[in-house]
Amino acid sequence: MGAAEQGERLVAAMQAAVEEVCLLCRHDRIKPRVFCQEWSKPIIASQPWVAELVECAGCQFVGEPGKTTSSGALSQAMPDVLLAACCGSGDRVPLEKIVRQRDWSALPAVTARRVFCIRDELLNTAASNLVEGLKAIAWALDPEQFPQPGGIRQLTSARE
Repeated sequence: MGAAEQGERLVAAMQAAVEEVCLLCRHDRIKPRVFCQEWSKPIIASQPWVAELVECAGCQFVGEPGKTTSSGALSQAMPDVLLAACCGSGDRVPLEKIVRQRDWSALPAVTARRVFCIRDELLNTAASNLVEGLKAIAWALDPEQFPQPGGIRQLTSARE
C-alpha cells in the first residue's frame, strides 16, 4: 500500500499507549480474577489477545481464551470481574438478564457490581481499537486511576 512509514508510526503509538496503561496498572494488590466473554450462547471466553490485555492490566484471566465454558464452571471460578464484549452486540449486552438467567447473583463480581459491557469492536477486532479496549478494561478494574472511556457500561442492579 506504500504506507509503511505511517504503519510503523501507528504501531509505535499503539505500543506506547499499551505500555503506559500497563505501567499504571502495576501495583501491589491481589490480582483480580476476570472473565471476559465474546459470545453468550454458548458461553465463549474472549480470544487470547483479550486475555493478554487483562493480564497487562494486572489481572488474572479466568477460563481458556477462545474456548467454550459453562455457567456452572464460571460460578465455581468465582470471578471478581465480569466483562461482556459479545460479537455483534455493540454495547447492548443485557447484563442484568445474563446475571439473572445464569444464577450468578452470588458471584463476587456481581455482589461488588463489577460487571461490565464493553462495546464488542473494542476487544473482538485485533486492530488499533484494542488500545481503547484496554482503557475500558483498566477503568473497569480501577475507576479511580483511569477516566471512563466511551464504549463501556456497568451493571446497575442484579435484580432488574
